[in-house]
Amino acid sequence: MITVWGRRSSLNVQKVLWALGEAGVEFDRVTVGGSFGGLETPEYKELNPMGLVPAIRDGTIVMAESQAILRYLSRRYGKGTLQPRGFKALALAEQWVEWTSTTFAPAIAPIFWNKIRKPAEEVDQKKLERAVAAAGKVLRLADRLLGGRPFVAGNAFTYGDIPLGASYWRYKTLEIDRPPLPNLDRWFASLQERPAYREWIMVPFGRNVAEWNATERELK
Repeated sequence: MITVWGRRSSLNVQKVLWALGEAGVEFDRVTVGGSFGGLETPEYKELNPMGLVPAIRDGTIVMAESQAILRYLSRRYGKGTLQPRGFKALALAEQWVEWTSTTFAPAIAPIFWNKIRKPAEEVDQKKLERAVAAAGKVLRLADRLLGGRPFVAGNAFTYGDIPLGASYWRYKTLEIDRPPLPNLDRWFASLQERPAYREWIMVPFGRNVAEWNATERELK
């Protein structure tokens, strides 16, 4: 039995939970992080010395870092569900995992923090506007690259879809202006048909900091 440490409202934890759901792997979860605390204890620092979520234990294997965990779960448990078939699909999956981490995530983070996580009086409106424009620009590129493929690595869902799929849910539910993204929205619609996506990613996070804090407690 795999154990996952982390709160359900954490994007990085959600990626791991979604992957486990897709692979049909049973797991236990320990709620830590955010308003729940628990990351500075000696016991947790043994799991993840960085004091962040998620962390997992699978038998004698202890891991942190959500992208590394995705790759591990794919190779160990994901044949036919998460693991790409063939080197071309593997290369594309890896590319999209890294692109989401290095390009899209930094673009959307200031939007999420200014729209959801900060009190209204602390919102940096200029920074928010720049972030909305930057996210739209990188997603227009992603939309073009995704054209003609059902999923990011080809015809089959893989772990390469997970980081972008988790972040795109948040992007689509934020109250911001978005450019037309027909290929991404087609792909997004197909993700919403997946039970594990609905269970672990399609959860509310509120429209402001008060609703975020309330929702985090409800999602325990």
